[in-house]
Amino acid sequence: MSTEEQEEHYYKEKTKIPLQLVEVYALIKGTELKLLSSPPVFSWRKIDKGSLILAENMLIPEGQGKLLDMGCGYGVLGIFAALQNPLLEVQMVDSSERAVYLSKKNIRKYGLGSRVTVIQGDLFDKLEDKDFDTIVSNPPYSAGKDIVGSLIADSPAYLAEEGTLQIIGRHSKGGKMYREHIKEAFAYEFEFGIQSGFRIYLGSKKDIPELREDKESILESYSTDE
Repeated sequence: MSTEEQEEHYYKEKTKIPLQLVEVYALIKGTELKLLSSPPVFSWRKIDKGSLILAENMLIPEGQGKLLDMGCGYGVLGIFAALQNPLLEVQMVDSSERAVYLSKKNIRKYGLGSRVTVIQGDLFDKLEDKDFDTIVSNPPYSAGKDIVGSLIADSPAYLAEEGTLQIIGRHSKGGKMYREHIKEAFAYEFEFGIQSGFRIYLGSKKDIPELREDKESILESYSTDE
């Protein structure tokens, strides 16, 4: 692999790096997740810590609902959410052609094609639905502040009235900025899932009583120590 290819950003639309399929594994909330991956997709050798923390703790709809996995990579969050809730419809988006290819293979592997779809695009550009109950994202910090800022700022327009954005980041490496953007874009926000320097930042259009109750029970489960 050339130096140029080694330095290629994983979120580029196209790649010159040959396909090299590997299987990555994680046990999340008692569910075995085995997914196909390949360079240069983010964390292609193993499922990254941020995705694991978000998958373990994200608040997804019970019963029928719609979830958007923005910047899906090879499909960890969206596929796991679909496995957790058999009535959930999932849309996944990534700008990388390789990531979309891998996600499609993983969707087929789990037989989720009737409920889970993936498209290639930049953020919300190619999305028609604007009534998601949940948007989850483990955004590429290295892609730049503008991309993450746009993701957060545009999310309310694609959420249902009681929908939430849940985004994970390292608090000391962009996370503080995520929270400031969420405060600007949403009427209600809090953070949870504090582990290994990561935090999940949640924004909703309004203060939902059930969400406040979830917040209180969630926060009881975590130490605020870094």
